[in-house]
Amino acid sequence: MDADLELQRAILEIGIPPRPEILTHLDAEARKESPDYRQIEKLISADVGISAALIKTINSPFYGLRTKVSSVQQAINMLGMSSVTRVVTGMTLRNLATGSTVAEIEQFLEASAEMALVSSYIARMLSGVNSDQAFTYGLFQNCGILLLLARRPGYKKILDLARRTPNRIITHTEIDHLGISHASIGSLMAKEWGLDESITEAIWYHHDFSEITRSQANASTEKPVPAETRDLIALGLLAERAIHFNAGFDRTAEWMTGGKMALDHFGMSESGLNSIVENIQDVLGDLH
Repeated sequence: MDADLELQRAILEIGIPPRPEILTHLDAEARKESPDYRQIEKLISADVGISAALIKTINSPFYGLRTKVSSVQQAINMLGMSSVTRVVTGMTLRNLATGSTVAEIEQFLEASAEMALVSSYIARMLSGVNSDQAFTYGLFQNCGILLLLARRPGYKKILDLARRTPNRIITHTEIDHLGISHASIGSLMAKEWGLDESITEAIWYHHDFSEITRSQANASTEKPVPAETRDLIALGLLAERAIHFNAGFDRTAEWMTGGKMALDHFGMSESGLNSIVENIQDVLGDLH
């Protein structure tokens, strides 16, 4: 079957969830000349899981707050709407996981929060990379995994198989068994939720590392890959390597395939990345 037709069939079977109502309301409030912060607090506080996760994330060493926040109101006052909205956006992913176990949901959300914080942290060390975009990209990079866990019976076995074969890129295993990957499904969901095109494209290509070096159009593509998208793909690989290194994991197939491209993209040496990695535990801190 043609790859595009297979993707369309899978999308119809799985379904792309609409943007959560809380994000629509937050966005509408944030766009007002004078946002109603009490209404924003009320919206977030109505979901106990999201508000608790928001406070936990904001109290992590990454934000460097001298005083820990204990309420949604404090979080908004200390960090402002944009930071709070970014974190809440990630936390709404929890609602996709109907049918998944609590352990699977918590494991995924923790991994997404790690990826967001480390991506944003590394972005601050690099020239010309937007740390806010990096944070959002980190949160959503693997959202397709959660969606497939919830809506595609048997996907967990495929995911477990992929994790048992670390010498093979995960999307290759997914496509062999499903005809679709978490990267393509995640990208489509991110687009449905109104994320920037650079982020949705980076999600689509985040296991296709040749895109890091492709800045010009060629015969098989309609347009070149924008610099912002290439930055995010390379940054995501650096962040993933940093997290794995910090956890004591060996090199993955992803790093072996694209690591040099990611380092070269930013003009960074592996020792330079290692010096950043040394601080990752301090960045994550209380998130665990």
